[in-house]
Amino acid sequence: MQIPFYQRLPSTQWEPLAIPRVPGLSLWAWFRPGQLPNGFTVSIPAELVGTYVSGFPFSLADLLTACGVGAGELLSLSLFGQDWQPAQMVLPFLNHALPPVPAGRSPEIRIAAMAVAPGMAAPMNVPMMAAGVSASGSALEFAPGMEESSHIEEFGEEDDGAAISEKAVYDRMESSWKASLQMERQMTGLRAKLSSMLNTLGKLDRELSPDERLAAERDDRDAWTDARRWLRDLAAKCHREIKAFDIGMTSGAGRRNNIEHIYQTYVEPRASCSDLESHRRDFETYRKDMVNLQRAMNGALQTATQNGTQRAQRVLGVIGRKIRERRAKMREAIGGANMDKTCRKKR
Repeated sequence: MQIPFYQRLPSTQWEPLAIPRVPGLSLWAWFRPGQLPNGFTVSIPAELVGTYVSGFPFSLADLLTACGVGAGELLSLSLFGQDWQPAQMVLPFLNHALPPVPAGRSPEIRIAAMAVAPGMAAPMNVPMMAAGVSASGSALEFAPGMEESSHIEEFGEEDDGAAISEKAVYDRMESSWKASLQMERQMTGLRAKLSSMLNTLGKLDRELSPDERLAAERDDRDAWTDARRWLRDLAAKCHREIKAFDIGMTSGAGRRNNIEHIYQTYVEPRASCSDLESHRRDFETYRKDMVNLQRAMNGALQTATQNGTQRAQRVLGVIGRKIRERRAKMREAIGGANMDKTCRKKR
C-alpha cells in the first residue's frame, strides 16, 4: 500500500524507490531532508544515467505516484540542480518523459509537496521560484539561462523596492545576523559529519583483499575501480567544503568578524549610522552566502553517502556474495566425499 507523502517520516538513509509503471527499475529517495523538510529528493543511479542517454522511460507523474504525491499536492520542483519551478509551470508536462541528465549536472530531482493532508492549510516556507518551462519533443525541459532568484528562505524577507523605516532596517539586520548564527551552529554539526564521512571514504578506498580478488569477476573489478574513483573525488569535495567552513566567510579570515562588529556597534544598541543601507545589504548578502554554504555542505554529505559509501558497499556486497557462493561450492560433496578438509572429522 502506497504511503501518502504527508504521512511519511524523515528518512535516515537513502531508500529504494520502485517505479510501478517500469518493472525492475529502481531509483533512490530521501524524504524530508534537513534542507527540504516539506519535500524529498529523488536520485537517479549512475548506471541508469549512463544507460538512458536520450531520456528516461518514466515521467514526473511516475515519480509523484511512487512517492505518494498527488498532482494537486505538488508545490514546486528543481530538475537536475536547475532553478526551482512552481507547480503551475510544471503540471502541463507531468506526463512527458524526463530528459537525460545534462553533462556536469547532479542526477537529482528535488520536489516540494504538501506536508499536510489535502484540505488542510498548506505549509509555509517552501521553494517557489518563478521560471520558464518549455517542451521539446516528448521530454520535459526547463528554459536555459534562467538565473535563480532569491530563495524564499526560512529567514528574513525579500525587498519589494519600497522604502522602509530605519527601525525596519535594524530589525532586518538583526534577523539576518541571528539567522546566520543559527546556520553557523548547524554547519558546525555538518562539519563534524563531513569530517567523519571523509574518514569513512578514506577507509573504503582500498585494494581488494585476496579472497575478494579471487571471487570477483572482470565486471566486479571494473565496478570497484569506478567506485574507488568516486570515493577519491567525493573525499576531495568533502575536504573542500570543510575548508570553506574553516577558513572561508564564517571564519576570521572572511567577513564574519566585520559583520559581527557592525552588529555590536550599530544594530544591537540601535546606534545612529550614516551608512545604514549599505550595512543592511552586507548583512543580507552574508546571510545568503551562509545559506549557499550550508546547501553545499549538505549536498556534499548526501552525494558522498549515495555515490560514495553506498556505491562502494553495493559493489563489495556483490563480491562478498560471490565469496560465499565460492566457499559453498568448495564444500560440495564430489564423488561422495567432501573435499573441504575442514569439514572432515579428525580421528
